[in-house]
Amino acid sequence: MYNNELYNYIYKADIQNSIYLVTKLILEDNYKNIEIIEQTFIAICSYIGTFISLYDIKLWIDIIEETNEFLKQENIVIKNIYLLITKLCIVCDIYIKNPVSKSGILPVVKLREKIKDYFNFTNPSLNYLLKTEFDSVLPPNDSDAYNLSEIIILGITNLLKNLENLDINKNSDLLFNLANELKNIFDYLSRKNYKFENKYENTDNDSIWFLWGILKVLYNEDFVNICYNLFNYNYTKKAKTERIGLLYGMAVCLVYIEKKNIGRVWNNNEIMIIKKINEIGMKLYKEIKTDLKRNNVVTKEKEECNNIEGIDGLDILDNYVPLINTNISGVIEYNNSDEGLSEIKKIRYDKK
Repeated sequence: MYNNELYNYIYKADIQNSIYLVTKLILEDNYKNIEIIEQTFIAICSYIGTFISLYDIKLWIDIIEETNEFLKQENIVIKNIYLLITKLCIVCDIYIKNPVSKSGILPVVKLREKIKDYFNFTNPSLNYLLKTEFDSVLPPNDSDAYNLSEIIILGITNLLKNLENLDINKNSDLLFNLANELKNIFDYLSRKNYKFENKYENTDNDSIWFLWGILKVLYNEDFVNICYNLFNYNYTKKAKTERIGLLYGMAVCLVYIEKKNIGRVWNNNEIMIIKKINEIGMKLYKEIKTDLKRNNVVTKEKEECNNIEGIDGLDILDNYVPLINTNISGVIEYNNSDEGLSEIKKIRYDKK
């Protein structure tokens, strides 16, 4: 279960209020609220996966990896949390400024019309090599879903073969279209009531595990496993809806893995925002903590988040937030290592 208020601040790209609220949650009760914060970050990563494009996919992979690191940490590193929130807000702002159709919205009937030609085979059976490769994913031979599973695997692998001879510079539009078609395929199959017995690692026969199995067989990339771990983190069937976007985003990654030079990195303006948060992170924390104590919010869980005017650190941040800009000019690589990171302070607590 995630925190709706924090989720709404982040998906609206409100860095200032997101940072204030996450600090409030941590100081109120980190034992109780840390799992809620974790679930909120995973849900936002999933939300981003519903609209992320091939061009911005590297940014999504970056925040997926940082979210995974946050889940693994035994200590709360407050500055790292602020940096992760900032990146989440920046990517959410891409959709705000340039809205596109999100996965999971189009009616299944219309999705079928978009993808059906990719699965129109005269002889829809896998050859020996593909059967061997996908043995861990295929249901038993006598299963009702066996033929369907062969058709799906054949359709996806054939589509990926089309990428081999495409040049990034000459065929960028086609690559973008193929990435969107893969998203449509995963969208359709995850929403249909198909059941697949498999030898994978989950006893649930939902089609999502069949699709994750295909992804993990196709590419043994670290971030594929990381994204799967996020999806499966404290998983319950109720979590499927709020995490399904991770699967949609991974569909785009299928094209990225073959054509890694097509995606952009953080641009100059985005890096400036990230670096500013890194510079003032501990100042923000101290002043938010002082403000919460002054208003007795830290010890009163039901106290509403107070107006944050007059906090110097947040005034500094406020001057930078409006500069969020998804203009792609002046793109340079962002290195997350920073000389100041060696002095990051920690709020210690035992997650277990």
